[in-house]
Amino acid sequence: MRWMRGYMVLMVLILAAYLYAEYKRPPVINWTPSLSAREKIPYGTYILYQGLDELFSRQPRELRVPMYDQVNNRKDSGEVYILIAPGIETSATDEAELLRYISAGNHVFIAAENLGKGLKDTLKLELTPFDFDLKDTDSTRIQLVNPVLDGKRWYSMKKNTVDGYYKKFDTSRAVVLGMNSNHKINFLRYRFGKGQLFLHAAPLAFSNYFALRAENSRYIESALSYLPQKPTAVLWDEYYKIGRGGAATPLRVILTKPALKAAYLIALAMMLLYVFFQSKRRQRVIPVIGQPRNATMDFVETVSRVYFNQGNHLQIGQQKLAYLLDDIRSRYGLQTQALDESFEQRLSHKSGYASDKVQVLVSVMNQVRHAEKMSSGELLQFSKLIDEFYKRTET
Repeated sequence: MRWMRGYMVLMVLILAAYLYAEYKRPPVINWTPSLSAREKIPYGTYILYQGLDELFSRQPRELRVPMYDQVNNRKDSGEVYILIAPGIETSATDEAELLRYISAGNHVFIAAENLGKGLKDTLKLELTPFDFDLKDTDSTRIQLVNPVLDGKRWYSMKKNTVDGYYKKFDTSRAVVLGMNSNHKINFLRYRFGKGQLFLHAAPLAFSNYFALRAENSRYIESALSYLPQKPTAVLWDEYYKIGRGGAATPLRVILTKPALKAAYLIALAMMLLYVFFQSKRRQRVIPVIGQPRNATMDFVETVSRVYFNQGNHLQIGQQKLAYLLDDIRSRYGLQTQALDESFEQRLSHKSGYASDKVQVLVSVMNQVRHAEKMSSGELLQFSKLIDEFYKRTET
């Protein structure tokens, strides 16, 4: 086992060196455009989500269910529903319930580079999504057209991040609220009943990275100022970014945190190494020795089946009687030559079986011993008496 201890010491040293290197390594920036409120990465929305309580004087409530489950048959009004995601896939049922929800007096803000087909058809929309590319060092700009919101101010962002726009929309129903530096419309408002629907084609304009650049946070505040400032509730949709809440969440949390992910992978690696080196047996396999079988029962059963097939009930009964007497001699140490009243008393005393039932059993045993023939009914009665005796005297 000396080699095993040396191997374990080597593994501990390697692990310690790896952990030290990981600790000293600068964190790798994750540029994935998740737009999740739980992410502090550049293209998460942690900053916006944390500031919603100041914009609306109310704490936001996170949603982790599909759109239909949230707005179906909801009778509340005056709510603000915010959905910021790279893209959303919704069904016709989702979209129909969303428009009904808006008509009831609620306000929905959706920033996404792609929408469900039904919603685009209903609003006569055609989007041109941005070509996300961080390699471009040039910048692009966006603005709000409302002069009250300082419509002449341009807000800059790295090119190929906020270039999405609406190539086509219904000018008779939509109100233009914003555009990019190419004068392409990227921010629209629709009215449905008592509520409003706001659509933004550049969701990264609401990301952490955009908010931290110069005065870009003012653009976010101005864009959201079209929403009621004192809504009855603020709903923040996370479903279309990280999925439904539930049992899968703990593992997802582990894999999204660098430290937890590293610990998880190291633990898995150590478990695999342990299984690999412990899979070799340290001694030869010890065969399992089974309990000896009672061959007498098998023999009686075989002989009885042969006699039964031949219709010889008497021989079956006598075989059963012989086995019963042998068992009584072995278990209780009684002589079985004479099955008389003395035998009945001793058997009842040693077995604990009721004396009246012992008397019936011994009477039938005597009949079988001296019988010249036996019917199937008599054999069945004798078998039942034997079974009853064993059932009552088992220890």
